[in-house]
Amino acid sequence: MILEVLLALPISDKTFFYKKKKLDNAKPKIGQIVEVKFRGKKQIGLVLKTPKRIDINKKLSEIESSFENYFFNEEIIESINFLSKYTCNSLSIILKNFLSGFNETSKKLDQLDYHHNFKLPNLSEEQKKAVSNIYKTNINTFNVISLFGVTGSGKTRVYMNIVKEKLKKNFQCLILVPEIILTKEWVNEIFFDFGISAEIYHSSIKSSQKAKIWNHVILNKSILVIGTRSSLFLPFKNLGIIIVDEEHDPSYKQEDKLIINARDFAIIRAKNSNCPIILSSATPSIENVYNCKKKKFSEIQMSKRVNKAPLPDIQIIDMKKERNIISKELVIQIEKNLKSKLQSMVFINKRGYTSFTLCKKCGFIKQCPNCNVSLVLHNFIDKDSFLLCHHCSYREKFTNFCNSCDSENSIIFPGEGIEKIYEEIQKKFSSSKSVFISSDSVKDKANFNSVLKEIINNKVDIIVGTQILSKGHNFPFLKTVGILNIDHFLNDFDFRSFEKCFQQIIQVSGRAGRKDQLGNVLIQTFQPEHLVFQNCKKYSFKNFYNQEIERRKQFEHPPFSNFISLIITSISEIKSRQFSNLLCNKLKRNFQQTDIYGPAPAVISMKNKKYRYRLLIKIKKNYALQSNIKVFIKKFKVPSEIKLYIDVDPINFL
Repeated sequence: MILEVLLALPISDKTFFYKKKKLDNAKPKIGQIVEVKFRGKKQIGLVLKTPKRIDINKKLSEIESSFENYFFNEEIIESINFLSKYTCNSLSIILKNFLSGFNETSKKLDQLDYHHNFKLPNLSEEQKKAVSNIYKTNINTFNVISLFGVTGSGKTRVYMNIVKEKLKKNFQCLILVPEIILTKEWVNEIFFDFGISAEIYHSSIKSSQKAKIWNHVILNKSILVIGTRSSLFLPFKNLGIIIVDEEHDPSYKQEDKLIINARDFAIIRAKNSNCPIILSSATPSIENVYNCKKKKFSEIQMSKRVNKAPLPDIQIIDMKKERNIISKELVIQIEKNLKSKLQSMVFINKRGYTSFTLCKKCGFIKQCPNCNVSLVLHNFIDKDSFLLCHHCSYREKFTNFCNSCDSENSIIFPGEGIEKIYEEIQKKFSSSKSVFISSDSVKDKANFNSVLKEIINNKVDIIVGTQILSKGHNFPFLKTVGILNIDHFLNDFDFRSFEKCFQQIIQVSGRAGRKDQLGNVLIQTFQPEHLVFQNCKKYSFKNFYNQEIERRKQFEHPPFSNFISLIITSISEIKSRQFSNLLCNKLKRNFQQTDIYGPAPAVISMKNKKYRYRLLIKIKKNYALQSNIKVFIKKFKVPSEIKLYIDVDPINFL
């Protein structure tokens, strides 16, 4: 019996032929996981086909063994093939991700202790209506449902009603969340509200726990998994539903090694599994809403908060009239909250103390030696400060000395990061208890959970945070949110910059006024009349969408077209540039009806000591043309000294 096997090699679409072991009575089938010898080493592979004859003269090797109960069903094989064709990723690297929880000793692992004590929390009338409307869309077959509800409307309780019914029927269910840090909080909330046990799955859990969950899933046992992008590569056999929470979140885009958008791949897995998928958000992506308007997705709307509290009042502060980082009005609001024993949050989406350091005598800015970006000052408050590159993680100790002109005590700190704002808050409100939370400070999970508990129990007066606090948290005593330095969102190298700015403001605003008091939000900006801020003030998503979709249509940006971004890197600037020009000329010659921008040095033109050039291809909605271009790029011969990264539907243009 001949077996065509795909191996989990570094980067390859090539398959290899083996034959069944003579003494093995088991007959490997398509989708079977097998072990083979490849170049003298044992490799795990997947049987893709069982051809009757092949035109190969050499003697075929026997497979080493087959894992009888471990096979991928047709849905997974279809999903692997689709993902490879659509994203231009190799079949082997996709398979490697699907096998990341595979362990040959899985049979000997302890089984998951998995049970539910189903209960149903009380639902508001709007939540009941939303559940009813979801059932009307038909949840027994593939269907994309957009659950669009304001912050605090209780979207989780709505879709958990559907998940609960699926688990009762022994289906497997998956809830995707954008950040690892949110998974534990989710599991606790779901168990408390619904009596449902869930398993956490992400790249940082122990390999033994990964293997347990992977084993449980492939053996077709009912399970609810709550996880980040990597959980989408679990070998589910009987998916009943997929939920993508905060579907708009850019964290769902993976930009290293395997370049994919997990939200979009989740839709493909749901389609191939013939199960529904719910995309949940208070600020749905423009593409999501566009698909609802085109009747490709079903839309369920929720416009009221569960506790009947109104949405926070949003005020715009014109920073052209202010002298300090923190406006007078925000200071007044914080002082009022301190007297009333209520909390305030100051939001700034910049890590570190300051974005760069500057010598006031010669103007020298300290750069990363590996990337052409400035180093960011961290930990300046604690006097144990260091300079960090946010792209390659290069780190060095900070000294108040200029390496360019040899001046001492000449370094100044323009711009503001979260640590600088925190320092300012401590100076202004020295008798209050304040904390700051960013992706740098939450690496110690135990400490992060401890800080969250203090915030929830009202033992913290002022919270200074980055975007990690805008996702999924419920702070019952939070009255005021101040949003600082938001203007940089509007001037990003990205056609989605207005959308991202609107989403960020509405999401972080939604943390305020969750209990029984009216919350308020202050947006500090130098562009108070900007349409994004004016629409945020009125909570006018409809108006914002209409303006944004018209702008996209005018410039033929997605969803009216598709982008493919090509990043060409090399340790040689000349070779990177020459190959970029060669590829560009060939593309223009073969696809004359397509818009191709570049090549040009990328915004970050050097990263990890490699020079980066970018080509951007814009394709109008023509799937045949899109497929032809992808095939052409994938087959294009790339020299060994060049790396070509293909990003289909990019969200990052740096």
